[in-house]
Amino acid sequence: MAKPGRRPISPVVLIGGVVILLAVTLAFAVPAFMGGPPRRSSHVAATPRATPIVTVSPSDTPTPVPTVTATVPAEPGPAQGALGPPPAGAPVPSSSTIVYLNGPSTIQAFSAPDAGKRASSLLGHNSIDQPSAFLVLDQQPGWFHVLLPVAPNGSTGWLKASDVQVASTTDYLRVTVSQFRIDHYVDGKWQAGYRVAVGKPATPTPTGLFYILASQVVDQAPYTPGIFALSGFAPRPIPGFLGATLGVHGWTDSSVIGTRVSNGCVRLASKDMDPLLHHLILGTPVDIVA
Repeated sequence: MAKPGRRPISPVVLIGGVVILLAVTLAFAVPAFMGGPPRRSSHVAATPRATPIVTVSPSDTPTPVPTVTATVPAEPGPAQGALGPPPAGAPVPSSSTIVYLNGPSTIQAFSAPDAGKRASSLLGHNSIDQPSAFLVLDQQPGWFHVLLPVAPNGSTGWLKASDVQVASTTDYLRVTVSQFRIDHYVDGKWQAGYRVAVGKPATPTPTGLFYILASQVVDQAPYTPGIFALSGFAPRPIPGFLGATLGVHGWTDSSVIGTRVSNGCVRLASKDMDPLLHHLILGTPVDIVA
């Protein structure tokens, strides 16, 4: 029997309270289980900064920096691709002067800066109809002393300033035959180096100062991606090679890179030739040293 002054709790009220308590509990528990509503992070991403480009000159001594290299399959053949700076060698000019024809079918070369000393008449275009270009060695008022693309290698002559147009380039290539490498300089500073193949002992790559006489894109093996025909001549003639017999060109079989295998030309792996092919102009100096 109930005590006076206290009323018993109705079963309906008791059940209702339990239901409400369960509903509130689930309302908080379910979102927490599912991950809850997204929250704004207090972390602010750092603003990316451009990596500074450092140009290394041949006289600089790079400081070795330890690196961690992921294991990747090695390319076939000797070491290829980009190389570090070469040992210090002869200075490289910061720019070179080039003269070229733009229209005339021929140009007269002279043996001296004298209109009375005619030497030879040269074509005003190369074998693929690009304008003839000449690397300037020296100049006098009204005259340019230039390398000529004729045999023997190293032949020079004088051109009248009135017969040509003038340009310049800051690019320079140097091939070091004994080291199987070609190096690209800009403004007299080293930019990049690549492994190459050179001439066989029976047909060695000739040394001397040359220049790019013709430039052509080639989309078929083995010369992909293209050829620089130079102003010089290899020991054994190769008819039809863009009007010259000495060249720097791509080679699809990269296994020969780093060997003496050619008839005198300089071969680069196709991937290494590509950036040079699309950057250098006619007349760019190519210095081949032992």
